[in-house]
Amino acid sequence: MDSVRESVRQELPLAEAALRVFRQALDERVLDEVYAAHRGSCYEQTLSFSALVNLVLEALTVYHGSGHAAFGQAEREGRLPVREANVYGKLSRVPLAVSMALLREGSRRLPDVLPDGSEPAVAWPKSLAALTPIVVDGKKIKNAAKRLAGLRRLPGKLLAAKVLAGVSLRTGLVVAFEADPDGERNDVPLVDGLLPQVRSAVDGPIVWIADRQFADLNLPEKFAGERDHYVVRMTKTLSFTADPDRPAQAGVDANGRSYAERWGWIGRASEKRRRYVRLIELGQTTDTGDELRLITDLLDASLYPASDLLQAYRLRWGIERVFQQVTEVFGLQTLIGCRPEGAVLQAAVCFLLYNAIQVLRSHVARAGGLSTARVSSELLFREVVKQLTCWDYLIDRETTQSELQTLGTAEQLRHWLTTRLDGCWNDGWRKAPTKKKPATGWKPPKTPPGHGGHTSVYRALQTTQRS
Repeated sequence: MDSVRESVRQELPLAEAALRVFRQALDERVLDEVYAAHRGSCYEQTLSFSALVNLVLEALTVYHGSGHAAFGQAEREGRLPVREANVYGKLSRVPLAVSMALLREGSRRLPDVLPDGSEPAVAWPKSLAALTPIVVDGKKIKNAAKRLAGLRRLPGKLLAAKVLAGVSLRTGLVVAFEADPDGERNDVPLVDGLLPQVRSAVDGPIVWIADRQFADLNLPEKFAGERDHYVVRMTKTLSFTADPDRPAQAGVDANGRSYAERWGWIGRASEKRRRYVRLIELGQTTDTGDELRLITDLLDASLYPASDLLQAYRLRWGIERVFQQVTEVFGLQTLIGCRPEGAVLQAAVCFLLYNAIQVLRSHVARAGGLSTARVSSELLFREVVKQLTCWDYLIDRETTQSELQTLGTAEQLRHWLTTRLDGCWNDGWRKAPTKKKPATGWKPPKTPPGHGGHTSVYRALQTTQRS
């Protein structure tokens, strides 16, 4: 029987590697500590928080996002100490602070598992090498189910919650997020909660990269803090007064486009919050003729060339790809719970699942002699799901648990992954080359005001409770 298990392990290297990385991020001891520190007035009885998280992870990786299938199978196998219906109730009562801490602490344990000397996730400018790039953006968690009585007759689609995430461009991992139960919540009020989370997980100074919705007179000071810097796209409504004692400069970026840079103040002269910044302007950067205007507190043009800052901001788009993959590939498109708390917990697990696959992606790329960018996260995840499904059928859970106990530290796991995944490369995981679409000048029509028909679960339930 041992020889059969060993042959299964040899045929399913990605399954075993994924299980070990999942355990590194979602160690039971860490889960218990997270819940104990952030549970508030909630408590555990028969179903523990660590068991709940593992059930959600099992639903996402083995049962294609179906909580009913995962919970039902666990109940039939005697692994679920409560009825299936009670799991959904537990999901709806997990505090948002617990889910935020789950992602933060789980993500903190993964960078040490990346391969030795692994390349950065993106081509980061050398002039900014001493700064850790963190991209900030918000995401609405959509497609909430209308199972609750107060939601069944509402028209349109429902938003389950809102999260504001911080993604490290150096590692490609989601570092942390700040969550709000109201899916229609604006991103800006969530910044105060996100910044300390990311700073606690990142050593050294950070350069925050954000879109124009984060450009006002308050947020630049918060982004800078005591040690950090920022590169933020400027809105058209934010006023700028040039410094007459500092002449403007001009240049050409890496793509041959002309830019101009000036120094001065954002905000009117009468406002106490006005701030001295460097403004970099790049005209008509897209087919639609939009202009790009960046503000930054990196004032020294010789140390931080404008072309490097433009390149840094251009990499901000990577967070949109992260959100797309987390939604469409890693299971956030179909929500297991129907309340905001359950959606946020699922989002935390999905982000951790995305991070774990990025770790495997780096090791697999090294095994294939490729750069990490040449490996498709989606195709690799599909193969991981196939192998995990086979593993789940062929190897009993007691054996799996005992096997996963053999490795302790992150360094040991990193060396094990390097050895275990060596030679397992498959050309089917290679990412297809990106094809640039020809410029057409076409713009999608704007949706008229009042259309779209969605609201948030939180607001709908608040209205129901008041009536």
